[in-house]
Amino acid sequence: MSCCATPAPRRGERAVDVRVIYRTCPTCGHRFGQPDDPGRKRRFCSDACKQAAYRARKREREQARQRAEQEEARHRAREDARRTHDRARRTPPPHAGTSRPGPFCGTCSGHRGPHTLHHDQAAHDRARRRYDGLHAKADSTGFPEEAAACRAKAEQLRAKYGL
Repeated sequence: MSCCATPAPRRGERAVDVRVIYRTCPTCGHRFGQPDDPGRKRRFCSDACKQAAYRARKREREQARQRAEQEEARHRAREDARRTHDRARRTPPPHAGTSRPGPFCGTCSGHRGPHTLHHDQAAHDRARRRYDGLHAKADSTGFPEEAAACRAKAEQLRAKYGL
């Protein structure tokens, strides 16, 4: 044997200078060598380490997805609790919508007169305009069914608003 680290070429073979690259496997930490030839270099020392790394990545992705779902559920629960709390604290303004709480209706100038709901002046004015419009449409239409429907609706408005 010779004193060199590389064996002598056999008869008919030429000596080839092969450089070796050493890497450390990220899964097991084993140090392995591979030829420095063109192409992609190996990252893992064996297929078992490559499969173990894949399973670890897959497990991490699943855990991250579960953490995100839990965080989303916690966020949704906090939002629902905040909305419920806000709804419980919120009180409607004194004249919310068209109804006014209390037994007195200034527009009708009385206590629960001909109608049961008590409304502000703007609601009575809108109802009066709609009532007049329905009567005008009933008088101008040539279809008896439409005229009857308009008169019925006008009668409902009159009963409700005391017109």
